[in-house]
Amino acid sequence: MFDKVMISVPMEQFPSLAFERARDLSEYLGSRLLVSYVIEDDLFERVSASSLHVVTGKDQELWERKMIATHEKIARDVVVKEAKRLTGRNDLELRIVRGGYAGALSRVIEEEGCDMILMEYHSFDLLKYRIMDRSPVPVWIERHKGPIRRIGLFCTNLAPNERAPGAARKLKKAFGAGLESYYILDPGGDVDEGREEPELISARDRIKWTGVVHDRVESFITKRSKENDLDLIILGRIRKRGYFHLRSKFAKKTGASVLLIN
Repeated sequence: MFDKVMISVPMEQFPSLAFERARDLSEYLGSRLLVSYVIEDDLFERVSASSLHVVTGKDQELWERKMIATHEKIARDVVVKEAKRLTGRNDLELRIVRGGYAGALSRVIEEEGCDMILMEYHSFDLLKYRIMDRSPVPVWIERHKGPIRRIGLFCTNLAPNERAPGAARKLKKAFGAGLESYYILDPGGDVDEGREEPELISARDRIKWTGVVHDRVESFITKRSKENDLDLIILGRIRKRGYFHLRSKFAKKTGASVLLIN
């Protein structure tokens, strides 16, 4: 993890915070950085549906080629230039892909050997966050602006916890941050079959729990993050379908960045 980080760039908004965090990961952990600019199929479908006149197949094809050329130029001339300025890196790699957002990013991950996605939180179409369900690698959702001083590790009975403690220790050392660790026993969720008990995690990963609590995952993480002013939340990615809304809520409700680990 953190060896090759892909920063995803949607067409709607340039992710300045994500690139600033990418600079930290590059500086502190030596991460290689790849910029992935997604030309979404939805763009063509929306414009086509809203067209007030009949467009022939040939005209449609010509228009699409022009739009793709425009966005490719934006990616190469504008996005990469600003990304280099924010990260301080001139060796950034660039991939321009077309397709559905989550599917396009998944292809890049596989083809380029990326081991983490770094994306910025926005309140745009939540369907973009489906990458959290589909990604084969951890997903970092950047929301916090500024240095990471306090990290919260949240292991739960709803998710795998094998990699989260190690990532928390590594980031604690890299950022010189404080770390508090909790194991949440959620009484209302579907228990993950691959979960590990808190005692095993503590012994294996040298984790000293700040607390082992019985509470709902969403309410406890939201409350603790606000009370302790956490900058980064780390947790295992809940694998049950339908949880991606819950995970995106952590960034929205707490103002903290979130790292979801498989």
